[in-house]
Amino acid sequence: MKEVIYQIEDSVSMSYLRYVPVICIAGALIGFFALTQLWVHHVDGFDWSVDLTGIDLMNSPWDGFQANIPVIVAALSGVTIVVAILNMTVRRFWFGPFVALVLGIAIMILTSLFSMWTIGPAGETERIVHFADIGFWLSYVTGGVIILGVALQYSVMFRKPVKTNKKA
Repeated sequence: MKEVIYQIEDSVSMSYLRYVPVICIAGALIGFFALTQLWVHHVDGFDWSVDLTGIDLMNSPWDGFQANIPVIVAALSGVTIVVAILNMTVRRFWFGPFVALVLGIAIMILTSLFSMWTIGPAGETERIVHFADIGFWLSYVTGGVIILGVALQYSVMFRKPVKTNKKA
């Protein structure tokens, strides 16, 4: 009977170190928020104005796979949330932070690919980064916060217990 009580108490332990993956969840939620924000904002004098959110970019007339990057970032953010929740609940999920790290780096690389996208008619192309708006920058923040959360998870995972020399 005593062992059962010990197991129940052990599984209900409320160590704050177990909840470090919440940082990755917060970063991934920023990725979902970035999808709904403006990614492209362009005003050419007083004539031409383009305001496109991450969702609007999928239906834009511009060619290139880069139009789908905001949705891909949101999908990778969803996978990061699942990995972070598994990391908090499953005890032997030691590779979870590594998976989240790869996802955070992938988000940063995809956002960089989006910044290299050129639009416009032939001979007058311009890089999209000149017209980038808050959704684009929030995507970078998403990758950075996920990577920061993973770094904190690894620092907690590999820390050594402190020995004290107190004698009773």
